[in-house]
Amino acid sequence: MITVVVPLYNKASTIERAINSVLVQTVENWELIVVDDGSEDQGAELVSRYNDKRIRLIRQKNSGVATARNVGAKAANSSVLAFLDADDYWATTHLENLEKLITEYPEAVLYGSAYFGVGEDGVARKIKFSGIDELPIRLLITDYFMTVVENGYFLFTSSVAIKKEIFEDLGGFPVGVKSGEDTLTWARLACQGDVAYTKVATSYYMLPNVSLGERKNFLRRPQIPDYVGSELIKLLDSSIKNKMSLQKYIAYWHRIRAMIFLELNERANGYFEIWKAISHDHVKLKDILCCILLLLPLNIRAYFLFNIRKMRGRA
Repeated sequence: MITVVVPLYNKASTIERAINSVLVQTVENWELIVVDDGSEDQGAELVSRYNDKRIRLIRQKNSGVATARNVGAKAANSSVLAFLDADDYWATTHLENLEKLITEYPEAVLYGSAYFGVGEDGVARKIKFSGIDELPIRLLITDYFMTVVENGYFLFTSSVAIKKEIFEDLGGFPVGVKSGEDTLTWARLACQGDVAYTKVATSYYMLPNVSLGERKNFLRRPQIPDYVGSELIKLLDSSIKNKMSLQKYIAYWHRIRAMIFLELNERANGYFEIWKAISHDHVKLKDILCCILLLLPLNIRAYFLFNIRKMRGRA
């Protein structure tokens, strides 16, 4: 059996779609735990209306998404956990897709599928990663860090599964992290073993409204001090086989932070993150371009970045 954990906070408009996508799974041996994290809307009431013994609702005061996921995982009765955010949803074969991975690669520490991004127009487009797309349908990724550096984050929370024992030994998701708790969790797992991945896309990620005028309102300011970055550095002291890749991965993390600060017009913080990236990796063209963009007026910079995202299909 697989336990599906859904953290819920003010998602009354989408929680039924998420739950319904679990109800129609081709795999029927599952349980669904929805952890209401102190919602102020009717989301929890909508969950309580489902007449299915496999669905449980846990209520708690608002403590954050990491705590909600950890509470759900602790209450799980099965040995495998799958996570689904309340505004995302799955194809009918998602759990079947993950079960095939678990059967084929029982030694993996993390399992995940490719996924679709659903834009404002409601159209689902598969998020493509050129280096991975050329590989077999199902594969074992032995160097997670370099794979991310070369392709981008090919996993997201609603596309992964993990064995409960491994999740508990890890300590769950780090609590109190405003952004990047999943990034740190997958990195910690990758230090322990390999990641099993399937190119069959069966999860759907609802892309936020990031039109030119609303982009800044969507962005979450990177946490200062950088807890995730400091914890990633600690992983370098562990006995892992891909330390050089981890160095580049840490640089990749700082480059992402630099881009966010760039869009928030926080020049000093942007330059600092570029310097941190270079300290873990050599100077790249994107570092130079980022520095140039930081010199441009905010409106010109925002327009330039919007068009880059649009060309990549992620605007």
